[in-house]
Amino acid sequence: MFERIRRRLLRTPLFYKILWANIAIVGVGAVGGTIITIWHVTTFPDDLHYPLIAIFAGIGVLISIVVNQWVLRKALDPLDRLQAAVDAIRSGRSDVRVVLGDNSDERFDRLADAFNQMLEQLARDAQEMQQLSRQILQAQEEERYRLARELHDEAAQSLTSLLVYIRLLERARNPEEAQRHVQELRRLTARALEDVRRVAVDLRPTILDDLGLTAALEWRVDELNKQHGLHAVFTAEGMEQRLARPTELVLYRIGQEALSNVQRHAFASAVKVSLQHVGDRCILQVADNGVGFDPAATDRADGHGLGLLGMRERVAIVGGELEIVSRPGAGTTITARVPWSHQEG
Repeated sequence: MFERIRRRLLRTPLFYKILWANIAIVGVGAVGGTIITIWHVTTFPDDLHYPLIAIFAGIGVLISIVVNQWVLRKALDPLDRLQAAVDAIRSGRSDVRVVLGDNSDERFDRLADAFNQMLEQLARDAQEMQQLSRQILQAQEEERYRLARELHDEAAQSLTSLLVYIRLLERARNPEEAQRHVQELRRLTARALEDVRRVAVDLRPTILDDLGLTAALEWRVDELNKQHGLHAVFTAEGMEQRLARPTELVLYRIGQEALSNVQRHAFASAVKVSLQHVGDRCILQVADNGVGFDPAATDRADGHGLGLLGMRERVAIVGGELEIVSRPGAGTTITARVPWSHQEG
């Protein structure tokens, strides 16, 4: 019983703790002072009473200071704990959480809960940022490996063949043999040039800078049809004006990654890519009829999960949102919605 009353008093809001303490001080002082004054007047009627009043006043002030200091120290203990947590975070600790104790009230509890939730969110964000950094480094290394392999397997071999035919040309015995070597040199040079051009286009297509997002996506879909035998269709509506360059690049990379996922993971026979200007938004959608997957169960460590994470990060940069609708055996639809922003100049 006593413990329950004590807990209830401790959880009284700060305003009422101070109010009740001062009411108690005034009440006890008034009653006690009145009783003692009446006793003194009746017992010593001829004495002066003003010194006694002064003594009571001094004792009352002293008691008020002591009681209010004790009450305020107890009442403000939750704030001291919050301040200690803030100081610990400033010193570099990230595992700090606030526990207020029994003498907190509802407002301090809400403040502590909000503070702890903020710390939890910061911890999750830091963990995701660390994981994303590792995945970005992994993706960079994989891309470097892919480019190095393509340059070695294709461009480097073509250049090696060029050197061989140059030596043969130097040793040609007659004009007819030299002409054959020159023709082969021309063919190898064209192939090496095409290999280098294709690698450069994969890194940054010039068509995106020169003609814009619509032309770049249409070209990417055409390349998918030519190289992989898919039935890919591209449509565009309301795209007479060009988007801002950062937005175009984001949407192009999302479309590129989505089509790459279709090629590598979906086992689809058809894919539809649409680009629309609807109100104040630009909407890019890539839909396939492939095997599908469960977006909630996608492992971010694999290539597919990393690609989806990269899409989300990219679209968030320009203030957009990404929607992924898929389930096993029912294909996949990826939709990116970004604010419409005109290209200046």
